[in-house]
Amino acid sequence: MTSVLMSPEGYFESEAAHGTVTRHYREHQKGKETSTNSIASIFAWSRGLEQRGKLDSNNELIKFAHELENSTIGAVEGGIMTKDLSLILHGKNMKREHWVTTEEFITSVEKNLKKHFK
Repeated sequence: MTSVLMSPEGYFESEAAHGTVTRHYREHQKGKETSTNSIASIFAWSRGLEQRGKLDSNNELIKFAHELENSTIGAVEGGIMTKDLSLILHGKNMKREHWVTTEEFITSVEKNLKKHFK
């Protein structure tokens, strides 16, 4: 889902492998509801933030990166998931109430994250 590459010299790259983003974005441009799984993108950013925190000895940034990941996992464990994940869980019995839109998923992650930084 997320690739983290590091050279022996310490160069770092983190990226999300997504094949559906362009198709979903085109649907979004048409005003249609989308349910893009953002987890790989979130983890690509959190891993980059963690690395930046290590380079700068910024423990608060490292903590934020970890909490961002935990908040993302917590959303799914709490039953808030995008259509692709819901399909794995519910299969042919999946209904609209089983999944959330892209924005609803990100909002759920945000709510979880805010609980850790009050």
